[in-house]
Amino acid sequence: VITANTGVGKSHFLVAMGCEALKRGKNVIHYTFELSETAVGIRYDSNLCNISSSEIIDKKEEVLGHYEENEYGRLIIKQYPTGSASIVTLRNHIEKLSMKNFIPSMIIIDYADIMRSTRQYDSMRHELKLIYEELRNLAMDMNIPIWTASQANRESAKSNVVGLENMSEAYGKAMVADVV
Repeated sequence: VITANTGVGKSHFLVAMGCEALKRGKNVIHYTFELSETAVGIRYDSNLCNISSSEIIDKKEEVLGHYEENEYGRLIIKQYPTGSASIVTLRNHIEKLSMKNFIPSMIIIDYADIMRSTRQYDSMRHELKLIYEELRNLAMDMNIPIWTASQANRESAKSNVVGLENMSEAYGKAMVADVV
């Protein structure tokens, strides 16, 4: 789990993680709950081709040439509206992809805090903890890493270092994650 304040680059970090896996020939699924598939794709193109994202569209031929010259793993970017996808949604999508011979080596979720819980509780922190537990179970079932981001709380804006105590809404998320 990557945790930081708003606007620091959590989503860009997740894309960089996905790009490193692709460069190593690994297949990546990138789920996005805020940005469009196109916007995420531009970030991947920018990172992999070392071209500013504002120039990607104008340099389409250069981008296509880059992909012809280099061999990468396969990337699937899937967008769901905020709060609409649960772990069941993701498992179903992954199962459909496996029928098309796409087996992921890494899953990126931008970001788990805005997924839909499979159970409703009186407290948001309990739902978030359940989401993180279900994601960890998915990672263990598939034997692959799942990377996500989490918003830091307001108090972290005053800190030089964001700690576990700064994870927004649910300290339980940090207790479930293997790396924060």
